[in-house]
Amino acid sequence: MKERIKPWAYFLALLLLTLLLVKLPAIASNGDKPTLPALQVHPLPPELVDLGISLENRSFPGDDGSDYFAQVQSSPLGHLVWSRFPVTVAVDYPPALTPGSAAQKRYYTWQQAIKTAIADWQSVFPLTIVENTTEADIAIFYREPPLSRTVDPETGLVSFGRARTAQASYEFYWTDTSPPQLRHRMAIAIKPGLAPLSLQGTARHELGHALGIWGHSDREEDALYPAQTADVPAISPRDLRTLYRIYQQPTRLGWPAPVTD
Repeated sequence: MKERIKPWAYFLALLLLTLLLVKLPAIASNGDKPTLPALQVHPLPPELVDLGISLENRSFPGDDGSDYFAQVQSSPLGHLVWSRFPVTVAVDYPPALTPGSAAQKRYYTWQQAIKTAIADWQSVFPLTIVENTTEADIAIFYREPPLSRTVDPETGLVSFGRARTAQASYEFYWTDTSPPQLRHRMAIAIKPGLAPLSLQGTARHELGHALGIWGHSDREEDALYPAQTADVPAISPRDLRTLYRIYQQPTRLGWPAPVTD
């Protein structure tokens, strides 16, 4: 029997999602913050166009016409859509792994599961794997996600939430071009030691967030469902329809700062 998420757990998952690391745009090198670009819509990624999804005739094979776009949050700068393709993804390689050791074998199991999840999304979205995590649009790290922390305002006592298997976070930055362009990057931490199928499902889910689905599905057959189930879900038509709708939304990301005299 599949596990069903309890209402309090669903609320907690959404709350954790909204409390992820968010950084405001960096200050430009001249000490002045550029004017934010206007909200605009980017062209759809080629792979989403090629899928033939249509909001009008709902023609995608196996699609019942539904999505969970209403559950998706936009960022302070608009929806988290990418505008330069392919989007680059780098998979972390931890230092000091002894060849042939149990730790190295555990890492390679983790790495293979992550790359399988990337390949799943590559079939519907323009992604390419690169080596350097510091330069990638999306960096996936082999590490435990940090514990969530809350402080009681009356007592000052600090309490920590339960350990998580993964966490996605984003930050904004200005490019050093002229004029500067407003962009974002994503970081994903995925816990080592999970079973391969769980790793694949977790990575598939977090990559969905990184591609712009900053929210959760309410159906357990979708990759962006916020709880583990007996059957690890693949990328569903509802995931794709939601992503399609997100990429039709305006954003300030990927646009240059207005040129002023």
